[in-house]
Amino acid sequence: MLHRLLAGRDLRAELQLALKMSGAATLAWWLATEGGVPRPIFAALVPFVAMSGDPFSAVSVSVGRVLGVFAGVAIGIGVLATSLGALAQVALAVLAGAVVGIALRVGQRPNVETAVSALFLVALGRTGAAHAGVTRIWETAIGAGVTVLVAALVWPPHPVRELRLRLGRLRQELGADLAAIAEDLATGNGAAAARLDDVRARSLDVVRDVFDLERAQNALRWNPLRRSSAAEFGEIEHRIRLAARLYRHTRALTRDLADAGADVRGAPAGRELAGVARAVAEAADLELRGLEAVHAGAVAATALDVRSASLDGEALVIRAQLAQMLADLRSAANIET
Repeated sequence: MLHRLLAGRDLRAELQLALKMSGAATLAWWLATEGGVPRPIFAALVPFVAMSGDPFSAVSVSVGRVLGVFAGVAIGIGVLATSLGALAQVALAVLAGAVVGIALRVGQRPNVETAVSALFLVALGRTGAAHAGVTRIWETAIGAGVTVLVAALVWPPHPVRELRLRLGRLRQELGADLAAIAEDLATGNGAAAARLDDVRARSLDVVRDVFDLERAQNALRWNPLRRSSAAEFGEIEHRIRLAARLYRHTRALTRDLADAGADVRGAPAGRELAGVARAVAEAADLELRGLEAVHAGAVAATALDVRSASLDGEALVIRAQLAQMLADLRSAANIET
């Protein structure tokens, strides 16, 4: 049971995150008390909200939270200046905070801190609201400043390392899926139909990885200790985008093979295409590892032309998908066909 819960987790990184959050919260509390706030709970809360463990957003979340607090305090003070009843003030504060939070979103999510801060002030009522608002801004600014420094300087997130791990996972999954496709082509064992849902899910995952590339690049800009990885980022970005294109064709290939009949799967045409699929998979694996793939790509191109010259029907459709994959690899590695 415990083994299953811990499988695939980076316990070292999680422990470092826990220590960073605790240390930043303690430091923020101490600085705020030195600044005259007796119990600066909001200063200590910021590190736990901002340091989510996302290697692409720790600093930006802290900055976004400060902006959300400022906006929420302004909304709260404005709502308290109206003559509305208590329930109407709460509803207005929450609605305005939610709308403004969409404009001040952090990453792909609305900035809920705007609505939280506005609601907090309205709950205090008119008495002491302005003082509480100023105190909340002061505490949050201290907490955010400490969080930004700790996030950037103490065990800073490593966006390129995270992308490297994701690329390794993609390479292994793509190799396994192409191997299963080749086996189904050669033997007709039904592996394509059995893996179709999983291949679709993985193809969507790699699209999300592509969307995260911009966030990773921004994280490199925010963190002075990781800017030296910018050159490596460009190389990994290229390979992740290539993996996304290859998985798009793999998804289509899996679907076409799952729908194919006995004249392809396990037939002579299928065995010919299985050899092409294996050659394409080898070239893809080398290219995604950043190794020389020109020879492997040339072998795949030869197999595509020689072994499948007389194919037709469903086999020709599958050949077209393999040809598209090889075209993407040729573009990536300058393979001549």
